[in-house]
Amino acid sequence: MARVLVLGGGFGGVSTATELRKALDDDHEILLVDRSSTFLMGLRKLWALVGVGRIEDGSRDLRLLERLGIRFEQREILSVDPEDRSVVTGAETLSADYLVLALGAESRPDLVSGLAEHGHNVWDVASVPGLKAAVDAFDGGSIVIAIAGMPYTCPPAPFECAMLLDDYLRERGVRDRCSITVTTPKPILLPNAGAEGSAWLAEQLSGRGIDCQTGRQVERVEAARIEYTDTSLDFDLLIGVPPHRPPAVVSECDLAGPGGWVAVDPNTLETGYENVYAVGDVTRITLANGLPLPKAGVMADLEGQQVAAAIAASIVGADRPDPFDGSGYCFLEMSKSTAALIEGDFYSRPEPQVSVRGESEAHANRKHQFESDRLELWFGS
Repeated sequence: MARVLVLGGGFGGVSTATELRKALDDDHEILLVDRSSTFLMGLRKLWALVGVGRIEDGSRDLRLLERLGIRFEQREILSVDPEDRSVVTGAETLSADYLVLALGAESRPDLVSGLAEHGHNVWDVASVPGLKAAVDAFDGGSIVIAIAGMPYTCPPAPFECAMLLDDYLRERGVRDRCSITVTTPKPILLPNAGAEGSAWLAEQLSGRGIDCQTGRQVERVEAARIEYTDTSLDFDLLIGVPPHRPPAVVSECDLAGPGGWVAVDPNTLETGYENVYAVGDVTRITLANGLPLPKAGVMADLEGQQVAAAIAASIVGADRPDPFDGSGYCFLEMSKSTAALIEGDFYSRPEPQVSVRGESEAHANRKHQFESDRLELWFGS
C-alpha cells in the first residue's frame, strides 16, 4: 500500500487528491491536510462585491472529500521535511511515500506601509463585506485599484474588479460622479498576455472611462493618498492588491528557492527530492521570457491533474504521462454578464503565445459552468 500526502485544500490540492482517488484502488491511502476545513472558489470574492453571488455558495466543507475515499485532516502544518517526506502538524507527525505541496500563496498587505490601514483588500475573503459596504455607500469621488507589489494571484483580477465596479456603479446611477483608476508597477497591464493582449485590455478599460497607469511602484499609503516612487495619487476609496508570498512553513523549509517559492521541473512538477511534487501558487516556474507562470486556480487544477497522473503511474507501474505543456486559460469578466477568454501556451518559445477572444455572454456562462462543474466533481451536489 502507498500513502500520498497532499498539503493544501485549494485548487491544486483538491484536484490532485480527487484525480488520484479516481486512478488508485482503495488499498492506497490519500490524505489531504489543511489548517482550514473550507474550500473556497476565489472568483466568488468579486462576485460578492458586486452582487452577482454569495461567497458561501462557492464554499464547500473539505470533509466532503471523505465520501470519495480521501482522508481529510484539519491540522496546522508546522514544518515540512522533504527528505523524509514528513510533516509536523499541531497534532502529530505525518509521513508518506509521496508528498505534494499545494499550500498556495498568502496575501501580505503588511509588506506595504499603510496599505492595510488605508485600503481594502479584496484578496482577503474576510475583507469583502467591509469593501462591499463601502462600495454600496459610495456616492462619488475617486476609486483607485492599486497593484501594490508582485507577484499576486490571478493576474487579470484587478482589471476585472475595475470593470465590474464600472458596471455596478452605472447600475446604481452614480458612475458619472466616480473616477476609477488602476495602477500597476509593470510597464504593461498584463505581462503574460504580452504587448498585444495588454493593449487590447487597455482599450477595453479606456472605453469604459477607466484610467490605467503603468510603471507605478507603491512606496507607502497614507490617509487618502498613495505615494509612488515618482508621483502621488489621491483617493476616496482604495482597493489594494497586496504582494503575495509563500507561507512561512514553505519559505523556511529545504524546498525554498528564490523568494521562498518552490522550484519545480516545469514538465513534471517534481522538486529536487524523490517523490516530492509541488503545484499551484506555491511554485515558481520561470518562462522563456523570464516571467513566472501565472498564479491562477485553473493552472493549479491542471498541474494537480498532471501530478496525480504521474504518482498513480509510479504506484501501479504504468507509463509516465506526457509532460505538462504549460497551456492554460482564464475568463476575464468585463461586466456582470459578459467575459473575455484568454488562452495561453505559456511554455512557448521564445515567449508565451497568448490569444484573447472578446467579450461575450457565452464566455461568462462558461466561467459559471467551470465553477459548478468543479464543485460537483469534487464535492457532489
